[in-house]
Amino acid sequence: MATQWMRNAGLGLVLSATLFAGGAVAQDKTSDQPNVNKQEGAQTNEQEPAHETETQAEGAPKLAKDCLDLALQKDEGSEKFRGNSIYENNAKDYDADELEQGDTFELRVDLLGEGNAKYNLTCQIDADGNMTYEGMGKSTSVKS
Repeated sequence: MATQWMRNAGLGLVLSATLFAGGAVAQDKTSDQPNVNKQEGAQTNEQEPAHETETQAEGAPKLAKDCLDLALQKDEGSEKFRGNSIYENNAKDYDADELEQGDTFELRVDLLGEGNAKYNLTCQIDADGNMTYEGMGKSTSVKS
């Protein structure tokens, strides 16, 4: 009877040691994963910064600012986008030397709206460098 009890006890110890070791292995497999604050659902180690557009990082070029100023003057609904920052634009594609008489360049300026909304402004620049405001649209994507 004592022998049977010792075998069961020994088997129990072996089983306990195996389960403990298995738990340690499982623990080790996750040790290279970032710590997670489960209540907030966020990682507690340093996170990557949000993506900034080139315009946000370096500032808007003068042409984009001029288009925005013109839109604020000419658009009857400019209250909707007054005070919104320039998110992206295609001003870097403008080359005055490439425009021939009668040609125009379509300047697109995207403003950051609420949530993921974007206000898409369109201006035209003629061969003489004169800018006209064409209009504003609203979307969830950039047009420039």
